[in-house]
Amino acid sequence: MRVNALFLTPNLAYMIIQEIIAIAGKPGLYRVINNGRSNLIVESLGDGKKMGIPATSRVSSLGDITMYTTGEDILLRDVLNRMHAHTGGAPGVSHKAEPGEIRSFIDGIVPELDHDRVYNSGLKKLVQWFNALVEYPNAFPLESRQDEAEAQDAAGVSAEGEAAAESASAAGEPKAAKAAKAKPAGKPAAKATPTKGAAPAKGGSKAGAKASAPPRKTTSTPRKAG
Repeated sequence: MRVNALFLTPNLAYMIIQEIIAIAGKPGLYRVINNGRSNLIVESLGDGKKMGIPATSRVSSLGDITMYTTGEDILLRDVLNRMHAHTGGAPGVSHKAEPGEIRSFIDGIVPELDHDRVYNSGLKKLVQWFNALVEYPNAFPLESRQDEAEAQDAAGVSAEGEAAAESASAAGEPKAAKAAKAKPAGKPAAKATPTKGAAPAKGGSKAGAKASAPPRKTTSTPRKAG
C-alpha cells in the first residue's frame, strides 16, 4: 500500500484517517509518516516507536473500512467520531470485556448496527482501535482526506476573493478622491441672472428670440377726408 505524502499531516490538531493503518501480523494501529518506493515509515500509536515496513506488506487503511447497519453502510470514521463524542474523549469499554458488554456499549452509540452481519470479533477490534486512538495526541476529530482537500480549496477561493476586493477598492480610491476635490459636496450651483434686452445665445430658438425682442413703436397719420 502506498500513501500519498502530500496528505501526511504532522503536528496538526486532527488526524487523517487514511493515514492510520493496521498491519497484518502486527498488533495495534500505526500512522504513516513517510513513504518511499520500497518501504513505509510508520509510527506505532501504542508506544510511539517508528519503524520501516516493506511497501509490499499487507496493510488496511481505516479510511477504507465501513460497518454494516440496517440501512446504508456507515464509515468507520463516523463510528469512531461518534464513540469519541459519546465518551467525552475518554476510553471506552475494554476489548477484553465480555462480548455482551462490548455489544451493549456499541449499541448505545450505533443503534442501527446490523447484528446479523457484525460479529463479536469485529466489535472487539473496533473498541481496541478506538482506545488506541483516544490515547494518541490530537487524533480526534478524525478527518477524511477528501474533507481536507475541499477545505483547502474553499480557503483558497475565499482568499482570492478577498484579495480581488482589496485590489479593486485600492484602485478606486484615487478616482473618488479626485472627483471629491473637483466638486466639493454641498456647494450650491451659481444662479444665472438674465440681462435685459440681451441677444439670445447662438443656436437658440428663433421663437424665443422674437418673443424677447422689445416691441417696435409705430405711428399712423389719419387721412384727410375728400
